[in-house]
This record gives sequence, structure tokens and C-alpha cells, in this order.
Amino acid sequence: MNRHRMIKTIDGISDLPTLPTVAMAVNSLLQDVDTPIEHLVDLLEKDQSIVLKMLRLVNSSFYGFKSRITNLRHAVTLMGYSTVQNAVVTVSVIDSLKTKNALKGFDISRFWTHSICVAVMSRHLAAQTCLAVPEEAFTAGLVHDIGKVVLVNHFPEVCLSLMETAMDGNVTFYTAEKTEDTYPHNLIGSNLARRWMLPESLKMAIRHHHGGIAQGVDGTLPGLIAISDTLVNVMNNLPGHRLIPEIMPEAVRGPVTGILKDSASWFPDVKREMAAACDFFNKG
Repeated sequence: MNRHRMIKTIDGISDLPTLPTVAMAVNSLLQDVDTPIEHLVDLLEKDQSIVLKMLRLVNSSFYGFKSRITNLRHAVTLMGYSTVQNAVVTVSVIDSLKTKNALKGFDISRFWTHSICVAVMSRHLAAQTCLAVPEEAFTAGLVHDIGKVVLVNHFPEVCLSLMETAMDGNVTFYTAEKTEDTYPHNLIGSNLARRWMLPESLKMAIRHHHGGIAQGVDGTLPGLIAISDTLVNVMNNLPGHRLIPEIMPEAVRGPVTGILKDSASWFPDVKREMAAACDFFNKG
């Protein structure tokens, strides 16, 4: 199935993955920066599952608050709207994206392990370089590959062919998509992010985590996600992935290159953070 037929099919799909109703409403509400805190708290409290997950998240090592946060209003006041929105997406997205089809070669648990590891790496690079807000970088890393779940659920034969092409040619999945002229997972993912009303920065990170961002557009967050994705894939010896400084996005090349030269001093800690994050999110 070529790109144009895939686009037409996606436009007609009525059962694409959805975020919880409250999460969608939060994304809509926070498009207005003047939203009163009372409105946001009242909305979130309509889904106690999200509230409990958020409190568990903000009291974890991810945020590192010194005192325990026991209520939602306190959490929202401390975190600020942008961080709240990232937290809501973070606690909602893994439950929202399930595979309907058992596809040989695609393991949803492995998919989320990769996504979580990219999220942790992205947060670390963002914190060390000050190029992006670490919590936003974490969320962007977590959702960067969401288009692949749509591929598995709605285009299983295409996805299987792409995985075989990547394996046989010792190339990346994205290279296989370009070779076979399919509608790539990054564009499918950004389409889904638009339907979820995610912030523009997250949509851009999903859309451009394999590059191709227009000149004059801020490519910092997409660049961090691209580098983190490559680093995690290289770490796992996946075919076709190489980190070459010359092809890093210009917006992040200098700061990140300096951090990578000293990777021996920080990588063991990041690897432990990855393991802890996978354990945290696997517990639900």
C-alpha cells in the first residue's frame, strides 16, 4: 500500500487511539494560558485514576520535590500548567496505546521500553544542555514513535513488510519506509498528536524526530529526541543506527557533542534511571 492510499485510509479511520476524555479536555483547556487554576483542578478531579497516577508521578524521583505532595491543587501550583499537561499526557499515553493485532516481530512491551528509554535520555540531554525543559523532553521522547502503534493496528501487512525490509537490508525502520514509499510513522504520529490536541512542541518533536525540519523553524526539541532515539538504538545494537556528529541537527550539535564526549561519567547513571523508569511505568 503506497503513501497516498495510506493517507486516505487514515483520514477515514474512526477508531484511532484516544486519550482519556479528561486528558483531551486538559489539552484543550490549556490552550488558553489564562485558564484559572480552579478550572483545571475541577476538570482533573473528574478522573481520579489520572489524579492518582499524577500524584504518584510527582512524588517519584522524576520530579524530586523535597516534601510529599498529597493533593492535586498543591501539585498543580508547584508544577505549573505546562508541566501538568506533560504529566497528564505521560500518565495517559501508555494505557491509551494498545495493539489490537499480534504481529510477528513487534512486541508492545519492547516498544514501550524503547520509548521510555528515549524519554529518559531526552530528559537528561535537555537538563545537561539547557536546550529544552526536561519534563517536556521526557514527554516528547515517550510519544515520539506513537505512529508505529497505528501502523501495527491498521496496516499490519505494511508494518510487517517494513520490518522485514529493515532487517534484510540492515537499515532503520524509517529508511525502509522511505524505500517503500509508505506514509511514515512520524507523520502518522503527528496526525494522532493533532487529534489529541497536544502542544505544538510535542507535535513537532514527533513529526521531525527523523529530521527534515524546515529552515527557520526551531528544531531544538526534535533534534534532542532524534539524538536520544539514535543513542538508545545504538546502545541496543539495532541495525542501521549510527550517531555521526556531522549529521546532528545544527540547533543541538555543539552542546550535545560536548555532553557526549563525557558520556563515560554520566551514562551508567542514565542507564540506571532507564531501568527505574521502566519499572515505574510497568507498574501502572
